[in-house]
Amino acid sequence: MVTDGSWGSCKIESVDQQTGEVTQKPVYIVKAENVGQVMAIDDKQIGRDMFTIMSNQQTGKIALLVESLKVDELKEAAAHLGTAVEKVKTISSDMSPSYLRFNRDIFTNSQQVVDKFHVIRHVLDAVQAVRIRIKNNLLATLPKRRKTQSAISQNDHQVLSDLELLKRTQYLLTQNQNKWNYDQQSLMQGLFARFPEIKIAYMISQEFIQWYNKSNGRLHRIIIETKLFEWYEKVEESFIKELISVANLIDHHEELIINYFQKGITNAKAERINGQIQQFISQNYGIRDKEFVLYRISKYFS
Repeated sequence: MVTDGSWGSCKIESVDQQTGEVTQKPVYIVKAENVGQVMAIDDKQIGRDMFTIMSNQQTGKIALLVESLKVDELKEAAAHLGTAVEKVKTISSDMSPSYLRFNRDIFTNSQQVVDKFHVIRHVLDAVQAVRIRIKNNLLATLPKRRKTQSAISQNDHQVLSDLELLKRTQYLLTQNQNKWNYDQQSLMQGLFARFPEIKIAYMISQEFIQWYNKSNGRLHRIIIETKLFEWYEKVEESFIKELISVANLIDHHEELIINYFQKGITNAKAERINGQIQQFISQNYGIRDKEFVLYRISKYFS
């Protein structure tokens, strides 16, 4: 077994699901020395291909880079790290079933943490889904044929005005209201007056973000759980299907989500590495030679 990270020394088998053909592909980074007590798993698109990156949250160095999101292939790649995986005490990732299963099977001595920012993104996406649903319902009321401005009815004018309002407030729905300036506050007041359901969804999303505040880590786990249950109840009482769906997702992964308050870690450094890789690719004019770009990434980031 080669674990010194030398280029192309480690391979995994990949099976084509349609043809059953078995091929070998390299594990581009395998560095056992970069494995530490706190690790993160994240995906990254490089060119047209999807990769899994396992990085050290303390040093920021990549320990594993493989062109796969499949559990069996990831487990085969991680086997090249040898006993180094036993050092891992905490591993964070998103709620991908593949990553959660991989973490459970490989890092048997560690505690899993679902990344805070991925969870919040799901909640904010639910608010956007409410906005998009309302937008699509409005669009359905407009005449299918094109009309001259003079032929548009008063009701159509109102619909067009509402559509513009929904468009202009898209980004503001992702922000805390304390960050809105005076004009933005006025704009959002108009939105909430026109669409009370969006206001309810927004306020519920902000309550969840407040629940996720790191300072709550000082509270007993039972209190943290109780506050989350109270949030579930507000979601149920809202009857907003998009929020109910994401609340069910959070409930399914509740234990791993609450682990954040004990460990206080996120995938922030892993996301930073993703951003740095993207910047590196852009500065080198994209991916003209995939193997060469990955070779350079292995040298810079591991």
